[in-house]
Amino acid sequence: MNSKKLEMAQHKFMEGIGRMSHAFGFNKFVAQLYALLYLNGRPFSLDEMVEVLGVSKGNISINIRELERWGAVKNVWVKGSRKDFYQADPDIKKIFLNKVKSALQKRSSEISNLAEEFGQALNSLDGDLTPEESGTVSAYNERLKALEEFKHLAANAALFLEKLV
Repeated sequence: MNSKKLEMAQHKFMEGIGRMSHAFGFNKFVAQLYALLYLNGRPFSLDEMVEVLGVSKGNISINIRELERWGAVKNVWVKGSRKDFYQADPDIKKIFLNKVKSALQKRSSEISNLAEEFGQALNSLDGDLTPEESGTVSAYNERLKALEEFKHLAANAALFLEKLV
């Protein structure tokens, strides 16, 4: 009877982690997979993950690779088995902050590219603009400055997170 209650508690935890991660823009299932490994603290085989999560082995395999890229899990050797086993890095703070930092760096780069392309498009306009069009270009340039300020904020936030990890 208690094992059923423990299983329900584990699933509630995994669901909660999935919802929270989704709110941050992360893949819900990847977070739930990490939560399973994090919570149990022991290596799991792909087959065990399939059994607990009720999804295909292919789905687990694809998403475990994503967690490996994050540095959130590692493939570990288990004596007497030829299967692949995975174990979570228990430093959840480091995992989360690294993922947020990475997302901020990526978005900062995307903002830079967008701002550069938009600025070039504005600069390519010839001088035969109506007063209304000139006003629109001026307003766009102001928005472009605000976008640049946001890009610097995102880059500084990533640097700050780097110091926390």
